[in-house]
Amino acid sequence: MDNANRNKINLALYIVLTLIVVAVVCMTVIGIVNGSKRGNELPSGTKATDRVTTAPKPNVTQAPDTTRVPQQTEDNAPNEDVIVDTEGPSQDVDAPVKLKYTEPVSGYLLKGYDIDMPVYSLTMNDYRVHSGIDILADPGAQVVAVAEGTVQHVYDDPLMGHCVSINHANGLVSYYMGLSDELYDGITDGAPVYCGQPISSIGDSTLIEIAEEPHLHFEMKLDGKYVDPCDYVTYEASTSAGAVDDNYEG
Repeated sequence: MDNANRNKINLALYIVLTLIVVAVVCMTVIGIVNGSKRGNELPSGTKATDRVTTAPKPNVTQAPDTTRVPQQTEDNAPNEDVIVDTEGPSQDVDAPVKLKYTEPVSGYLLKGYDIDMPVYSLTMNDYRVHSGIDILADPGAQVVAVAEGTVQHVYDDPLMGHCVSINHANGLVSYYMGLSDELYDGITDGAPVYCGQPISSIGDSTLIEIAEEPHLHFEMKLDGKYVDPCDYVTYEASTSAGAVDDNYEG
């Protein structure tokens, strides 16, 4: 074979090898591109909106808990973090109210309380129970509220004359009888009164006791029942010649 033919054969082989290399490179590139496309395709039956992308969580530092929790010290006393109830303990509505008492009029005990044993009535000239006490006092002497309360009623009684009743706490009611027909300002039904507040003055309106010396007929009731006023106020017995002893038999 001459040199001319050899050169033609070598050229042909070179061209073939070059085409083969180019073909291999092209197939490799096509394969890479197709693989990338298949990787981005969604599985069969999956919608584009079903794809969930999880974003990395931001680096956030949680703030410390500032809630103040009361703690107890070793001696079981609350420390400074304890919130103190400034309103104080709840009041017991059934607890009795402490009342301050004063004598309703300045004077002496003329006749005592006796709801069980009848005593002599100088005016009626008979024996009957005495549901209050008679306090000997000068005509016109000032009569005051025996304790704090509310005026229950201002009224006239055909036998006991001009009267005032005062409702106090704890079911206690006081009655002032035989008053003058003049009342101090503010003494009306429903008006509040303080201990020692003037109500009226000694009068002569108690017809059933008119024969006795000027006095205040004073009664008290607790929960609707008569009680001895001397359990609340103190009077010395009168030494007046006109004073009537409870055992006097006429």
